[in-house]
Amino acid sequence: MSVAFKELLIKQRENKKDKMLGTVMVVAAVLSLISGLILHPLFLLGAVAFGILSYVVYFRKMKVEYEYTYMDKELRIDRIYNESKRKSIVVLDLNKMEILAKENSYHLDSYKNRAVKEWDFSTGLEDDEELATYIMYYAGSDKYYLSLSEDFMKTIRQTMPHKVKAD
Repeated sequence: MSVAFKELLIKQRENKKDKMLGTVMVVAAVLSLISGLILHPLFLLGAVAFGILSYVVYFRKMKVEYEYTYMDKELRIDRIYNESKRKSIVVLDLNKMEILAKENSYHLDSYKNRAVKEWDFSTGLEDDEELATYIMYYAGSDKYYLSLSEDFMKTIRQTMPHKVKAD
């Protein structure tokens, strides 16, 4: 029995909302620090609070990567923050997968009106040359957005050809 194994590491684009919020928090922390030194020491508490908030909101999650690991009909998705902290997000048993196809594939037309929970583990980029955005409907209740390479898809397609649509 042969075991299929493949890994893929992708980088998610920066979330502009979090970046802007983090910048606002840093500016507020600096202004509170200056106000605390010049006007009243009570403003120093604001500087500490805004500094902690900017760390939690932005700096801790500044660079996000996803690692897909496929091994023997199981897809693991891990989220990696700042190339140092890894968090296992989900383990998908692909026997429960209903379909996996490119984002704009006609194979997904019959699934579009379903009320499902959506999970986005893709790069967020639409014009990536190496990766394409795929949609997976899983266990009747979840919809996953994944950015996969053609080589990664080929490995999954070899073990589950009836559920993975090429076009």
